Amino acid sequence: MIEINEALGQIHKVLNDFCGLNDMSFRYTKDTMLSSALPIEQKDQKYYMYMDGNAGTAIVEYNADEQKIRLLGSSEQNAAVEDCKQLSLWLLEPSVHDEKDVKSIANDFLESMESNFSAAKAKDLSKVKIPKAVSKNQAKSGVASYDAQTLCNRFVMLYPEYKDDLKQNLLDYDELLAADFSEKYIAPKMLEVLNTGDEKEQKKFFMMLSDVYEDGLNEVQDLIAVVIMSKMDNNPAYLEIADKYMSDYMKPTIHQINKIMVSSAGARYKEKMKNPPPYKPKKQKSGGLMAKLMGGGQQGLNNQ
Repeated sequence: MIEINEALGQIHKVLNDFCGLNDMSFRYTKDTMLSSALPIEQKDQKYYMYMDGNAGTAIVEYNADEQKIRLLGSSEQNAAVEDCKQLSLWLLEPSVHDEKDVKSIANDFLESMESNFSAAKAKDLSKVKIPKAVSKNQAKSGVASYDAQTLCNRFVMLYPEYKDDLKQNLLDYDELLAADFSEKYIAPKMLEVLNTGDEKEQKKFFMMLSDVYEDGLNEVQDLIAVVIMSKMDNNPAYLEIADKYMSDYMKPTIHQINKIMVSSAGARYKEKMKNPPPYKPKKQKSGGLMAKLMGGGQQGLNNQ
């Protein structure tokens, strides 16, 4: 067994070393902290440790009622708990767990901190090279199919203001995390385009998606259908606009995904997309979200 203050103290020691090397520091508020030696704040049955830096905010939260401890994070500085997303979650029962268990939790939190808040990621974006995309000639001749990199590249060609965001994505993950980029930038841009009423802009955007979808790998079709176009939430006005530019091959899937995503089953998938597990490099391929939604009729996000 282990006392909760002792457990939090061990976690603090591990994360404090990381903070010292990565321009972060523990938030200390004299009036709310339990101890002058350990930056723990208690609110009812919850205990908190806050870390702030140029890369954002990290928060360790222990819920004594649920006996769960989690690491939360936000790219915003001095963010509150409700503004952060979950990066890691563990059970922590002081009457059962010991120092070895706490060490495992601390090391996992450290890995998540390194993935999300490492100062080493703050490099010169001008030196980051965006990988080449599959060309239109390659796709139309059948030599290659459009991939996720092609989708993102085509997007920043239309909207150069997002070029640095794509470079930052490549830098943050040491590879393209296309679902993350699509969720943060392409999907919101789609909704913006839909609401402008600018038909020329709408045609440009949806023709790009349609072209990539038509000659794309299953992974990029998943991204377009589930991560991006499902954000239309089955809005008839939005679908009417998209229908003008989607191919007959594409339309049935987009309409079906939109219907599913406004159902109770879709609500669960939306919640999962809002709170994804912490990023870790892929070790093996697995079935994707569209395959699950469509009952196995499509290949997964990671299949090629």
